[in-house]
Amino acid sequence: ISRIMAAPEAEPSAAPHDLTFQLGSFLDRHLIFPLLEFLQEKEIYPLEEIMQAKLSLLYPTNMVDFAMDVYKRLHDTDEVPEGMVERRTQVMDRLKKLDADTAGIRTVLEDAALVEHLRADKAFTMATLEEQHGVAPNSLGLLYEWARFQFECGNYGGAAECLHHYRLLATSPEAAFPAHWGKLAAEILQQSWGPAAEELQRIKEAIEARAQHTPPLMLLQQRCWLMHWALYVFFNTDNGRGALVDLFFQDRYLNAVQTNSPHLLRYMTAALVLSGKRKRQLGPELARVVKQEETNYSDPLTRFVKALNYDADFDAALAELEASKEAVQKDFFLVAYWDELEAAAKSMIFESYCKLHRRIDIATVATKLKMNMDDAERWVVNLVRDAHLDARIDSQEHHVVINSTAPPVYQKVLERTKGLQFRSLVLANTIEQRAAEATAKAAKATAADA
Repeated sequence: ISRIMAAPEAEPSAAPHDLTFQLGSFLDRHLIFPLLEFLQEKEIYPLEEIMQAKLSLLYPTNMVDFAMDVYKRLHDTDEVPEGMVERRTQVMDRLKKLDADTAGIRTVLEDAALVEHLRADKAFTMATLEEQHGVAPNSLGLLYEWARFQFECGNYGGAAECLHHYRLLATSPEAAFPAHWGKLAAEILQQSWGPAAEELQRIKEAIEARAQHTPPLMLLQQRCWLMHWALYVFFNTDNGRGALVDLFFQDRYLNAVQTNSPHLLRYMTAALVLSGKRKRQLGPELARVVKQEETNYSDPLTRFVKALNYDADFDAALAELEASKEAVQKDFFLVAYWDELEAAAKSMIFESYCKLHRRIDIATVATKLKMNMDDAERWVVNLVRDAHLDARIDSQEHHVVINSTAPPVYQKVLERTKGLQFRSLVLANTIEQRAAEATAKAAKATAADA
């Protein structure tokens, strides 16, 4: 694959804030296509490099005609290599064979009334299809191959439908597990965000249900895949940013970020800023993680949250916020959120500033935020009202006066015990898991001695 996919570090000045390579390491190749389309639209890299990257991604798929078109455009020719012609012949032959092999089971599954009737009677099983509808015993495996073939051809709707039926017919969770991933990818590529969100939750539950029997390295990898694929869903659904915060801040997923995917801290920061005041209470925890990982990953957004919540350096936070505009506008997932992100970040800075000062000069606010006095005063009034700050505006002195009140005792208790229940649950689950592992080892040792 070209420089932008294989070695972007070779020329970091070309796109200093582009995460395509880091993200692509955890994505199905089909999920990378939207990222490349975005890079092409934004002209972040030379067109030739984008087209070469597309061709490298397309070649192993069944989208041979598309690959041929890209090759012709890249090389400004009407001819294509003989290997691509042979590849197209192989794909067509495979299509004909799979079409014939799966015709029986697909005919049954395309009868929506029949499928609904069988499911209502709890008879939607391979045994019933074999006995009553003449479906061949090996049809389920062939159905999975057909779905995968359709996915590789770019027929994501057909693949999702086949995988849906495959999961219902598969009796083994292990057999259904890869179908969950395929269906999630297909739903994402169709931009069917509701079904994609449901599939995302199913995969998370499946990963955790299999955790005791999955090697730790594979478990880490699966959680990282889940978080990367989830970006498509969380940044395209209502309340998705809050859902991202809920998932990524769970201890096991936060550990996965720190261990294998520190670049996800950009999206954790953005989601935290965008998700509202309740979630922003996690700001100090995120700043702590960003501080720990700054040698592994750092960008203007992560430095913003560190400057604000760890260093309490408001000037640095404003500077990093301004610098983050370029990073956000080059980011496939965040580009649509810049205006909202900037406004929410400025609100966070002002709220934090209010906690340390009893009287704030609006002229200072206007200067720091690059506003005129009237706009700054209106902005402060709206923020005080919307954030429910205990403050008043001194119009004569053009000051914001913060009323100093000690927090109630119960609020202090809530803050200190926040997250205690979740951490206790995680600890209990860890103890149970280790106890189960010890029992299993003891049983194996006893069996071996016997």
